[in-house]
Amino acid sequence: MNNENPEQDLTALWQQQPVSEIDLSDVTRRLKHQQRLQRWYIVSDFTGFLIGLGMLIYSWEKLPLYLALVLCGVMVCGGVFTGFVIWLRRHAVLASFEDTSHYRETLKKQYLSNQRIARITMHSAWSSELILLVIWGIAAVVGDLSWESFVDKGGVTTFIIISVLMAGFGYWAYKREQKFKQEYARLVSQEQNDLFS
Repeated sequence: MNNENPEQDLTALWQQQPVSEIDLSDVTRRLKHQQRLQRWYIVSDFTGFLIGLGMLIYSWEKLPLYLALVLCGVMVCGGVFTGFVIWLRRHAVLASFEDTSHYRETLKKQYLSNQRIARITMHSAWSSELILLVIWGIAAVVGDLSWESFVDKGGVTTFIIISVLMAGFGYWAYKREQKFKQEYARLVSQEQNDLFS
């Protein structure tokens, strides 16, 4: 270092620092991919809710009153759940591709929302089984379902199959949550490397 002109030495040192380039094309590609996925998921979430509502309306007159009321409660909860999940998907769905400075922030927000969606989905796996048990329990208390008819109609087998499927569904949702945590951490790490390089 030259003590006579320390400013030149600092400038030279500054110029020698390696520059970390932001891989904007990768971030843009991931954000556009998230946008397409989230739009598809919104359509499928809303369609699933409408199918359930349609089935409830179609079979309304054939259902006992207690079952119709329980299913109405399930549909209200399902509507709130669907609305909340659609709200969580907003970051990628409403992403604007005009200002590149917001790409990474938008993607980080969507990864955080995806973690929440996966966590909620994981808990919906066991809660749907609980709801099914409540419906069967109410049917038994009311007298519409006896243990013999429950076993004869395959209720135990149905419950075991649903339990296995929901366990797999819950595990899948757990793995998705972990995946989005890793994606978020990778993006934050890339951002920190860009800042401190």
